[in-house]
Amino acid sequence: MIELKRIKEMEDFKKLIEIQRSAWGFLDLDIEPHHVMTRVQKYGGLVQGLYYNGELSGYTYALIGKWEEAYFVYSHQAAVKKEHQDKGFGFLLKKAQRDEVQRMGYQVMRWNFDPLESMNAFFNIHRLGIISVEYERDIYGTGESGLHKGLPTDRLIATWKLDSDRVEKKMEQKDPSILEDIPRENLDNFTQDTAYIEIPKNIRALKETRFSEAIEWRMKTRHLFESAFQKGYVVEDFVFSKDKQRVFYKLYHREARVS
Repeated sequence: MIELKRIKEMEDFKKLIEIQRSAWGFLDLDIEPHHVMTRVQKYGGLVQGLYYNGELSGYTYALIGKWEEAYFVYSHQAAVKKEHQDKGFGFLLKKAQRDEVQRMGYQVMRWNFDPLESMNAFFNIHRLGIISVEYERDIYGTGESGLHKGLPTDRLIATWKLDSDRVEKKMEQKDPSILEDIPRENLDNFTQDTAYIEIPKNIRALKETRFSEAIEWRMKTRHLFESAFQKGYVVEDFVFSKDKQRVFYKLYHREARVS
């Protein structure tokens, strides 16, 4: 049995600490304090939990933000316990979050994610339908533990247009992965309507085995994303090579594609 609802009980707020450790391997320094989330819940934000057979197994944590004179909801965290990460709970949490945020009267959500985390990128872009036109360097400082450890914490900024046709379709059906032959002339080349940026398929394994290469990927993709956005490109899909061994962001120029 699965239940999705706002978190209310103090004991459940405290359990969010262990979910952060389980999902991301965080040490205490990187843990979001539960008492802050209780205040966010009371004063206009949103903390929702997913209960699986009565056990709190995942949550989303969102704040109210303002950007360029418009208010939106900033989704700061979405996490599922490690042992439950293959059950589709992440999508259920984001769907419930979207539904509640729309009831609250907002049309846009934003968050950030590591552009080198391929499965997270696939989920955000291909499954949820976010777009991105903004890259930020080292927003938390070099990480100390888990998901953040070792690399500068560069992030892509996700924009989720909750009532767009694109997102409506994504919520209604799960599209299969896209397999493409990537034209060599479109890779890392921002002079045509469509461009691609490659990332490693498994950055976590690369950090463990060949850390210098992981750093090289961070610096290379930082330059590429910043160049693409400066030239008017939008991240709008995430695709695989036909043998599924390589992964790519797919970008369109604003003048050639309307999101």
